[in-house]
Amino acid sequence: MNRTLISTLSTLLTLVAPCSSLALAASHSSQKPTLKQAKELMASVCSSGATTGACKPCPDFADSGFDETMTLEAVTYGKFLKGKDTYALLDLSGCEAHVNNYGGSVLLKWRGLTRWDFVKYIPGLRSSDCLKYPGPGRREVLLCEGGYTGMGIVDTSLFQVDLTRYPAGPSDKPDYGNLFILEDSTAACLAVASAQSLVSWQQVKLNADALPDLRIQVRSGAGKTGQTPEKCSDTPARIATRPYTLEYTWDGQKFTPTQATRGVLKVLLRDNPYLLGGG
Repeated sequence: MNRTLISTLSTLLTLVAPCSSLALAASHSSQKPTLKQAKELMASVCSSGATTGACKPCPDFADSGFDETMTLEAVTYGKFLKGKDTYALLDLSGCEAHVNNYGGSVLLKWRGLTRWDFVKYIPGLRSSDCLKYPGPGRREVLLCEGGYTGMGIVDTSLFQVDLTRYPAGPSDKPDYGNLFILEDSTAACLAVASAQSLVSWQQVKLNADALPDLRIQVRSGAGKTGQTPEKCSDTPARIATRPYTLEYTWDGQKFTPTQATRGVLKVLLRDNPYLLGGG
């Protein structure tokens, strides 16, 4: 067995070994690949992947109308579909428009030795910052941080991704849901603006079961800005914010806010009516 093969197998086994403790599970999140790892993974994505670790020109499955490079930003290894197979979810930037978050994610399946097989491209799904949670049938689901910016409004969300819940069509997206969407509209020239931000989020233990739970730290506030679309400043409005803690238990299928968190969500909704998708 040559050194390249030994190195590849050693890296893969380290990354996908079953988690025996919460501390280990929490460390198995999205990671920045080395150039060597990028070449091994991207070899199954496009013709230039094996030599450069990136795609140039844009691959056919993406928006090939862009004259740019599609680059690998992060990878998350896990057992995301049914069965015992190991997968790699690649977060890719480039070759997509703003509406698709300037990128998407590719799902690869490990075939053994040094071979990855292309399974699916998911336009618009950015997976550069995710944590794995144990799901049904010994597979894993993801909780990821996402965001969107437009017209001076910055949205930040935590959303759940179950990669078994999407059809087989080439342009279909997975079934994922937001826990919440924080909004910062201090640069939108609105008379009243929200100022919300995500500070941190991590796996913790909140109950006696064997599953990891979730703790989130945010800051939130709202108030008058003294601005209007007709009277707009280049400097974002200054709005005072306060820290809040949200906690969710995980039962293997869904996140459930604790009773205390339900009260916090009501406060955050007053600052931002779109927090839970309403308004």
